[in-house]
Order: sequence, then structure tokens, then C-alpha cells
Amino acid sequence: MSVASDRELSDRLARGDRDALGLLYARHGSTVYAVILKLLRDRAEADEVMQDAFLEAWRRAVQYQPERANVAAWLITIARSRAIDRLRSNGTSQRTAELAGRAPEASSPGPELVVDLVRARAALRLKLEALPVEQRLLIDLSWREGLSHREISAHTGVPLGTVKTRTRAALKTLQHALRALRG
Repeated sequence: MSVASDRELSDRLARGDRDALGLLYARHGSTVYAVILKLLRDRAEADEVMQDAFLEAWRRAVQYQPERANVAAWLITIARSRAIDRLRSNGTSQRTAELAGRAPEASSPGPELVVDLVRARAALRLKLEALPVEQRLLIDLSWREGLSHREISAHTGVPLGTVKTRTRAALKTLQHALRALRG
């Protein structure tokens, strides 16, 4: 008996095959859960969001486009979105402040925080656009398309080591930009 590929499982899922959902859960559940838990920092909440995320994957299976992202990236995107929705609905200003690199405020985020976040996002976007084209392409393929280093290498024809080096350099540049913004 051969092991089904993610693509085969996603096709089966789109046809309503519950076993395919279980296999995808078994294959990618721990990674998806880790992303959720990192955002929420609460196991009970993470458990609920995990269930919501896979339920949404079940409902939206026919909308999945394998040419845009691999199955793991698609599942992580759904889970991350559900976790962020949970953070917003809970009004967790402490986590919002942590993400912004500021101390938690006693009340909900005020206009100053929103302005700071907008400025930080704009500055980071400018830094991203200022990256050399070969670095920006790798970041784009990694984050927007959900490709691994190996997949990026195969897609672009750039050696794997070069992909890793360029990606690391781009991330280091963006990390320095974020540190400068925090001042």
C-alpha cells in the first residue's frame, strides 16, 4: 500500500473523503498546532482553534489551489487566520502589544499603537522592496507561496545553498529594520 501524497489527499478531501482529512491531520497536525499555540499561548484555546481550522479546511477543500501553495502552507494559513481571529475576539491587548514590541497597556490598544503599527508596517514594506531582487523573490516564494527552500530551489533553478544564504541575508536585513523601528 503506497502512501498518498498531499496532492492526492487534497483532491480526495475536495471530494468529501473524511479519511483524507484524518490523514492530513495526522501528517500536518503537529505543525499546525505549534503555529496556533505560539500565537495563542493557551492550550485550551489552541485546541479549539485547531478543531476550527481543520473544520474550515474541510469546508473549503474545493477552494484549495495547489498551484498557489502546498497543503501544509494552506492549512497553516487557515490556522493562523483562525488564531488571529481568536486573539481579536478575546481582545488580548497584551499579545497585541507583544507583537508590536511594546509593553502591555491597561486598556485596549489606543490610536498611538495603531499609528505605530501602521508606521512599522510601512517602513518594513519599504525595506522589503529595497531588498535585492533575488532576495525579495525568495522571500515572496517562501511567505506568499508557502514553498520550502528545496521547492524554491527546484522552482527557480538556484542551488539550495544559495537559496538558504540569500533568504538568511534577507531575513537578517528585515530583522535589523524591525530592531531599528523598536528603537
